[in-house]
Amino acid sequence: MECLLEHVEKDLGIDHSQLAAAPEGAHIIALVPAKWLASLKERGVLPSLCPRPEGLSEAEVRTCFQHSVQKLPPGWTRVEIHGLRKDRLCYLLAMTQGTHGDPKGRPETLHRFMQHVASQNYRNLWARAHRLYVQPYHHAHNPPVAPILEVLRAALQKLYGCPLVQVGRSASCPSPAKEWGSPSRGRQPCPSVLPAEVMLESSEMLYVLFPYVQYSLHDIVTFSPAKLSNSHAKLLFILFQILQAMQACHGAGLACGAFSLHEVAVDEKLCAQLRVRLQDYEQMPKEEGKEAARGSADRSPVAGERSPAEKPAAPLEGLQGLVLDWVNGRLSNFDYLMHLNRLAGRRVGDPNYHPVLPWVVDFTTKNGKFRDLRKSKFRLNKGDKQLDFTYEMTKQAFVAGGSLGAEQPHVPHHISDVLSDITYYVYTARRTPKAVLCSHVRSQWEPNEYPANMERMQAWTPDECIPEFYSDPTIFKSIHPDMLDLEVPAWCGSCEEFVAAHRALLESWEVSQDLHHWIDLTFGYKLVGKDAVREKNVCLHLVDSHTHLTSYGVVQLFNQPHPRRLAGSLLLPAEAPLAVKPLIPPVEETRVLEDVKDQLADGVGELFLEVEQGAEALEAIPVAGRAVEPLAPGVLSVQSSGAPADSKHPGRRAKAPVQAEGAEVKIVLPEGCNVLQALEELERLNAFVLKGLHGKLLEPEQPLSTPPLGLSAQFQRDMQALGVLVTEIIFASKLRALNPGATLQERLQVARRLCRYHPKEIPTPLQHLLETLLRLSVPDGQLSGGQTGLGKTLLFAYEPVWQGLPPPCPSQLLSPFGAVLPFPPYFPALHKFIFTYLSRKAEDEGQGRELVFQLWQQLEGVLRDNTPEGLEILLPFVLALMSEEKTAVHTAWYLFEPIAKALGPKNSLKYLLKLLIAAYESPRGLHGRFYLYTDCFVAQLLTRLGLQLFLSHVLPHILQVLVGVEGSAQEENGALLLGAAEDDESGEGSPVPGSFGEEIKADADRGSGALELLDYMSGVSLHDQGYLPEGEDFQNGLYVAESLQEPESLSLGHLSDKSSTSEVSLGEDRPAADGESLKDKASLESLDSSQDLKHSEEEEEQGQRDREEDPEEAPVAAEELPGSVEASLAEEEE
Repeated sequence: MECLLEHVEKDLGIDHSQLAAAPEGAHIIALVPAKWLASLKERGVLPSLCPRPEGLSEAEVRTCFQHSVQKLPPGWTRVEIHGLRKDRLCYLLAMTQGTHGDPKGRPETLHRFMQHVASQNYRNLWARAHRLYVQPYHHAHNPPVAPILEVLRAALQKLYGCPLVQVGRSASCPSPAKEWGSPSRGRQPCPSVLPAEVMLESSEMLYVLFPYVQYSLHDIVTFSPAKLSNSHAKLLFILFQILQAMQACHGAGLACGAFSLHEVAVDEKLCAQLRVRLQDYEQMPKEEGKEAARGSADRSPVAGERSPAEKPAAPLEGLQGLVLDWVNGRLSNFDYLMHLNRLAGRRVGDPNYHPVLPWVVDFTTKNGKFRDLRKSKFRLNKGDKQLDFTYEMTKQAFVAGGSLGAEQPHVPHHISDVLSDITYYVYTARRTPKAVLCSHVRSQWEPNEYPANMERMQAWTPDECIPEFYSDPTIFKSIHPDMLDLEVPAWCGSCEEFVAAHRALLESWEVSQDLHHWIDLTFGYKLVGKDAVREKNVCLHLVDSHTHLTSYGVVQLFNQPHPRRLAGSLLLPAEAPLAVKPLIPPVEETRVLEDVKDQLADGVGELFLEVEQGAEALEAIPVAGRAVEPLAPGVLSVQSSGAPADSKHPGRRAKAPVQAEGAEVKIVLPEGCNVLQALEELERLNAFVLKGLHGKLLEPEQPLSTPPLGLSAQFQRDMQALGVLVTEIIFASKLRALNPGATLQERLQVARRLCRYHPKEIPTPLQHLLETLLRLSVPDGQLSGGQTGLGKTLLFAYEPVWQGLPPPCPSQLLSPFGAVLPFPPYFPALHKFIFTYLSRKAEDEGQGRELVFQLWQQLEGVLRDNTPEGLEILLPFVLALMSEEKTAVHTAWYLFEPIAKALGPKNSLKYLLKLLIAAYESPRGLHGRFYLYTDCFVAQLLTRLGLQLFLSHVLPHILQVLVGVEGSAQEENGALLLGAAEDDESGEGSPVPGSFGEEIKADADRGSGALELLDYMSGVSLHDQGYLPEGEDFQNGLYVAESLQEPESLSLGHLSDKSSTSEVSLGEDRPAADGESLKDKASLESLDSSQDLKHSEEEEEQGQRDREEDPEEAPVAAEELPGSVEASLAEEEE
């Protein structure tokens, strides 16, 4: 990694202070100006020097690299730099690969799928026969090979389509960016592949710059597992996107590598993008590999810049080795706790997720008074009474708000966190700049408000300690002139002496004998369940079932009580203790034992005689089939003793009639092919050698020692990595203690073991997938060995044909006819809908209308055969469109009716109503607001929302236009417009839709204050939606029989006229009698609403016929506005 840092600093001109190694250790994170990156992408020329951040201290720059920090200085951004050393790309790659998908892009059919399967099976079987029976005698047929650097450069350019910028080349030389970029400009990149910002090449390195990944799939399964726990469709949709990315990479001739959960970037709307592991292409020299392995074994878990820690002895592999080393005293308390923090994902220097260690003394006396490690620090500070009060109050609030659904604001808990960011900054206040402290701790600088000594610090904080107080003396020395150094206890003469004494107290016998209790509270079984309630240790992060994404939280490593440390002389004394009872028993007891011994000897002799007699009797019994002659080789007998020869198995299904005995079966071979010719030539050669030359028979040639690894073998490794990734998602809670740097081979062994031990925990849709990818039914010893290359080992080779199918590939798993992974039928249309949303940005209202219209054309395919689980994936994108200024009105016009019809009135009220009212009340976007006042759209609102909600929330806004109230309130609108402009200038405007990883939130300040809309970005749940009985529907807020309904023609999306079965009356919350329904219906008729609705239906039918003739202009000229509405809008525009 140091070598890569040096090359990046030299080639790209980025200062060393702006670079940091990623936690995974595979790439570098760089803090660069946004203008510098934009200029590099547009001009294709690397600037001479990357600007440095002005006005930021070294500590502030270092904080920007922490994974949990999202707020960056204005004008700066983070990028990931992946580099490949050319001296490790000096081998050849076999260019053998199969076909992936239809090159003509035709839609797949069952006939075409079967043709592909048959041809692939034929080629695979032929290749295996050639490898087994021809290659040992003849090596002339070798697959074509090519230098890996050329193959990799071409594949990256084909996949990403971004320019290849040369570093250090003069301007007169031709730019390879044009040479490589021209063929790929017309090719649309795959939306499920993480796009590359730019590619650079120097004389020694090949660089690929990716956008910074804020959240990965590892963050979801570790810190926000509830986001995927309520449905299988969300997990299947993520796998669908990963397979789309793998198919694109394989089509470009690029292997994805041994990717893991960290290589799958996700956002709040579950859009997944795969990042290719380029480092797997490097071939590390043997000597360098040994040094790297030795260095990783000796690496300290405290790899902090400000926390120099002692390097522990190399422990055994895995968490089991760490536990045994600590229990047996081979690993210190400090090092073991730092290893646990590393396995839990805690990062040194991250204010939200810094490593934690226990406070062990209170510093009141010399060497202090030892703390009770059986209780958390929060419990010791707050007291049991306050924690009980907090738990009971949140429990009552949770019960009272149990019907709200989604995430609960109040969940019964005792503590909120082990170490908060505020406490971290208070601990490190002497080394943290004033600006950072004022933004996180106190807005005003008050140096005297911070604890002045360690005794006060330990008594004040309810959180745990940090490693720096055990290892780093510089944390006590202040960089602020008006803040004194942190005082150490009076019984220590200096900071260095205190750190040494504090470390000795941590390693003392008093702490070691109770440290396992603290581990149970912080990383173990006392975090969840009844044990957490009993110990008053219920953590909010583990019980709130949050669905918003986060990169930090409390992680449980152990689900069993942690063993005690075998430390101290009292646990295992060196001298034998005094014996209380005599060691030699009395003589009487000895005689009794001798008598018993004689009796036992007699009994054993009798038992042996009985066993011998039984064996003779068994030999006398005739054994069925003993006199039968052995069967001929190759014949398998399925008869059981006593059964007739022509009996059949009763449970076997009837098969096609077997061909008659003696019938000829012809095998059609290619023209000119003689399979016996090679054997005949070999016999002639051997005869000549024996008889003519009097020599020995020729032995088959040995196969090549290290055959070049081809693309097909790399693609098989990708599929095996996919199977391991799926297992890591399912068993995420059981894999927390797995070494983050484990190889793919180690991950595969753990994955196969978990799938065999816990088969019932595998979701039903994924069982066949894991069996296909990991071959769970095949024992480990029977898996065929893989090939070796790239410094890696292929896990195992797939059979040429398995269960009638060729080896798995992305196109096979994505096919609806493969039956390996049961994707819902609406997934392709949903993926296309999301891709359209992400690829097109609405810069103005015209582009916003085109985007919404294009999405509306695709919506019918998305909603066809859709389920509530699929709507949960689709709805955040629709809500984002409704909350965006340039698309809100057109989204309501085009998408409200089909979406509300699919959601039903209850969920429409929950998610759509407030955004719809915000579109009415917003003074922005006046040019297209007349859509919202057409009688056609008003009729849709009346139908989908119900009469009561329409009258109370929507009708007042329509009446304002009809009576001219809005037209007379131009001054008020002007003030609102001025306020909106100020909001835009302050940076509080809505973000551009489609930006990866950004949140698009609804304008909660606008609209009716009585409506409460949950934050849809934290997750959408439709499981509380009720269902109507068959034969009933919801119309105009009333239940009516199916026979009373009129044909509905209000759907703008030309969808089915039948209302969704998921619709439910909003009156379910309060039971209504039939009389009330009839009364409401009568009042509705008295208002002549039925005539207006019928009139709107006739006009809509005419509008639909016009749209069929000219679909582009139909929405504009569909309806004519009432005169008063037109006049009001005209006055407003003037």
